[in-house]
Amino acid sequence: MGLVTRCNLDGIPECSILGRYGCLSAFYRFNGRTSDVIIIMAGLYINTDLSSMIANRNLQATAARLTETTKQLATGYRINSAKDDPAGLIASEQMRSDIVAMNRAARNTEMADITLSVADGAMGQISSLLTEARGLAVEAANTGAMSPQQIQANQQQMDAILNSIDRIANTTRFLGNRLIDGSRSVSNGGATYQIGSDVNAQGQVNVPIAGMSTTHLGGEQGLLYQLRSGGEASLATNPAMAESILKSALSQVSMQRGAVGATRKYTFDTNIKALEENIVQTTAAEGMIRNVDFAMAASNRVRDQILMGVGARVASIANQSRADIASLLG
Repeated sequence: MGLVTRCNLDGIPECSILGRYGCLSAFYRFNGRTSDVIIIMAGLYINTDLSSMIANRNLQATAARLTETTKQLATGYRINSAKDDPAGLIASEQMRSDIVAMNRAARNTEMADITLSVADGAMGQISSLLTEARGLAVEAANTGAMSPQQIQANQQQMDAILNSIDRIANTTRFLGNRLIDGSRSVSNGGATYQIGSDVNAQGQVNVPIAGMSTTHLGGEQGLLYQLRSGGEASLATNPAMAESILKSALSQVSMQRGAVGATRKYTFDTNIKALEENIVQTTAAEGMIRNVDFAMAASNRVRDQILMGVGARVASIANQSRADIASLLG
């Protein structure tokens, strides 16, 4: 044990005894009475420097936080690896996958809409040709005023119209796929479009398109190909039957165009809008989870930089304590 100097509560130096275990036994005088108190204090050791260990540990922790904050500011992400936020990473990765799938579904829907737009345009041309052909049939029925030569001229126009209808029906394609030749009719299964982010029945829509050639269009009284020269519904043979067939064909084309238009407006357009809204909301949610708050990260970086400076100074002072022990030995 040894003597050290200390001050009492009134600031008056008194004597105290330093025990072998670093315990300070002191007599305090308060209100005229003397009290004996024991104060635990740390000793000075060479082999185990606790204060230096604590200072260095805090310095390393501050350096690790500063490194992490700098990485966040450099990448713009709060989560740069799974250990940063395991649960957040799982949610973020799932949202990213959903965003990619929804973007692809929106693109699929746009492609499907373009496909039906091409088909609708071709059917519009066929409708115009059928309207022209009906006019020829009505005119050919006026046998009291028209000569056989004029009716024959109308028949030649009719043949040209029917040939054009077949050509349009058989050559209208999109990305190599025929659209209105009958290959996409109900009996052939129609055409399936993937417009959802999940590949299932809810994410798909089937759009059948009837054949638009002269062997498909017509009604109970006959088909368009029968209006050709020499046919049983040619203008010279039976203009009334020809006009009836043309009316049925026009109705078929109009109904098919109406179905295609309804699909484009109420299925494809609304699906694109819904997907775009979902993409925006999901992207915002994913950003809140994964992206770093630059204001907070910058503030933390400034704080850690200050703590690094202070911590380095404290560690230096703590490491100096061993040298101070040597000075006690004289």
